[in-house]
Amino acid sequence: MPYEEYFKVSSESLIIVDRSGHIVEANRKTEELFGYSIDELIGQPVEMLLPDKLHVAHRKHVQDFFAAPRTRAMGLGLSLVGRRKDGSEFPVEVSLAFARGTPRGDLVVAAVTDITQRLALEVEARRAETITSLGAIAAGIAHDLNNPLQVIRSRAELLLESDTGFSDETREDIEAIHRQAQRAGKIVEEFLELSRQRVKTLGPLNLNQLVERALLLVGDQIRKAGISIETQLDERLPAIVGDSTALERVLINLLSNARDAMPQGGSVTISSGALSEREGWLHLSVTDTGPGIEAEKLPKIFDLLYTTKTGGTGLGLWLSRRILQEHNGKLEVASEIGTGSKFTMRLPATAS
Repeated sequence: MPYEEYFKVSSESLIIVDRSGHIVEANRKTEELFGYSIDELIGQPVEMLLPDKLHVAHRKHVQDFFAAPRTRAMGLGLSLVGRRKDGSEFPVEVSLAFARGTPRGDLVVAAVTDITQRLALEVEARRAETITSLGAIAAGIAHDLNNPLQVIRSRAELLLESDTGFSDETREDIEAIHRQAQRAGKIVEEFLELSRQRVKTLGPLNLNQLVERALLLVGDQIRKAGISIETQLDERLPAIVGDSTALERVLINLLSNARDAMPQGGSVTISSGALSEREGWLHLSVTDTGPGIEAEKLPKIFDLLYTTKTGGTGLGLWLSRRILQEHNGKLEVASEIGTGSKFTMRLPATAS
């Protein structure tokens, strides 16, 4: 294939730069990657494709390269940050090839690749390693702590149920012991979830029935906390294919979080229906009237071990999102300070 044809159809952005650091030629992939037309690029400093903060350092890099030119393969490429015409930035890798004594003088050909997806996969791989390590630790913790925790909980329950004339102060102490033992048991259970290789039990599932089962389990607890529950369920919802136990766990976690967000009481609305913006998709939402979540915290709340609650583990929402992903769905949040938060499970009607 002639050079000109390869240059035009290359899957990489190819940019030819002269000794002065100006762009001599660029291919169509460069237009696609950076958002500039070729005419806008020709004759411009190559730094226009970099964030302002890198301009000075990159100009020196160009000078140093022409002073001692060498070919650098993509695998050994320089990792940089590119900037598109709209100002957005993205990670790139750049390899260089030197062309000496061409009709246009000494030139360098830069091959630029967007590595956003590769970096995301690397992050996910590191996260998987972390999960595996945590899972091994969790198994050991569970083995050592489950039995004594069960003894503490059962003895505390027996004491509370017995009529032995405890003083109010003593009873409050026993109730505190019971609550903290329950909390410790929940922490152990959530860490154990990291180590489990869950086998999905798939079957027909109606999201409204999922709501009914979840409320049977936690509805009384929520109401006792002074929180009213309203349901707005679309009775025409089609059944999906999913793991009812796993999705029920997600809904219970969202309801429990809503309860914890409103210690002084409030209201929770559970709604279901078809997604108007995406045909064939359903939603199940939990909306509370709590204090809301700060905007800077919203991007982090689904991260592993990140929590906004005192005494939280940072596992509940992470696990919930993972379960939705296993169903080819999404878990999303919208929140406003002083108004409340809305968590939405989005599922395809053919979830599997």
